[in-house]
Amino acid sequence: MANYQIRLYQPGDEAGILSSFNRVFREVCGPEYVDRKMDFWHWQFEKNPNGHRISVAVTDDGVIAAHYGGVPLSMASSFGDLVFTHIVDSFALPEHRAGLKRPGLFVETAYPWFDLCHEQGDSVMYGYPVKAAERVGTRYLEYNFLRIVDYLCREADAGSTDMPGDVSIEEVALPPADVDGLFARLQSERACLTRRDQAYLQWRYVDIPGQEYRIVLARQAGDLQGLMVMQVQHELIPGACTIADWVVPESDAKITSALLAQATAIARSEGRKTLMSVFSPRCPEYQSFLQQGFVVQSSSQFLERRLTQRSYNPQVTADWLAENWWYTLGDSDLV
Repeated sequence: MANYQIRLYQPGDEAGILSSFNRVFREVCGPEYVDRKMDFWHWQFEKNPNGHRISVAVTDDGVIAAHYGGVPLSMASSFGDLVFTHIVDSFALPEHRAGLKRPGLFVETAYPWFDLCHEQGDSVMYGYPVKAAERVGTRYLEYNFLRIVDYLCREADAGSTDMPGDVSIEEVALPPADVDGLFARLQSERACLTRRDQAYLQWRYVDIPGQEYRIVLARQAGDLQGLMVMQVQHELIPGACTIADWVVPESDAKITSALLAQATAIARSEGRKTLMSVFSPRCPEYQSFLQQGFVVQSSSQFLERRLTQRSYNPQVTADWLAENWWYTLGDSDLV
């Protein structure tokens, strides 16, 4: 049995993390898997404006046998500024999964990670674990199931592409400075959401390597009234064109219709079969999209996505999150 040093990340660990990560996911995903590159790792962890949370298990000969990773996000909430940390890229190499007695190396690697999150004052840790990882996490790491993720879908050849005459639509390469004011309006209507300011949108959708997103703005009389981020080629649902993010104040039904008309036009022009998005089922956008002809498809019809969370903040309970946490696909690593 190997000896392990279980510790927090140290500079230089990234090469071993990435090597082991790619090996695990080649086996899981099969021949279609494309190895993750180092520039993506640096973007996800080192360049994240909120830093990172990483713990590893290292063998005597320097192999990263297990890894537990997290991407902290700055949240605006009715309780003030919070941090939610998205659990990502966690694994144990197959030959090391039985290297320790129960609870096993994966869980032992997670313990210092959760301690770090607690020390840093993170309120919520969340993720979308596969069923085997969820079972282990529920037993040993206090994972709490929140919901199965629903997709909101509409056929690309349905819906209108008509644009209101007083709304101008433009695609931009960079999020504009006035998105901060638009987000402030959205924030005033929501109890809990990721802080979608210019710096975050730049990091999340522009600086990310190897991914292509389209940023669409809606203006009236020159004033920014809505922002939508799309990933045209996206296969959570086969043939989908995905609305990855959405910054539109609740009262702007005209802006919602205009952006959906543009999304529909883009999906058709790119030959995509389905236009889809994700919102919490308790939020106004969920009902608004249903009124626009979208229908609910559970992720369990494809590859089930189960949102789980663990809270260190006594105010942020599971019931409160279920009712108040506003999120899109952009709050996940699924897009």
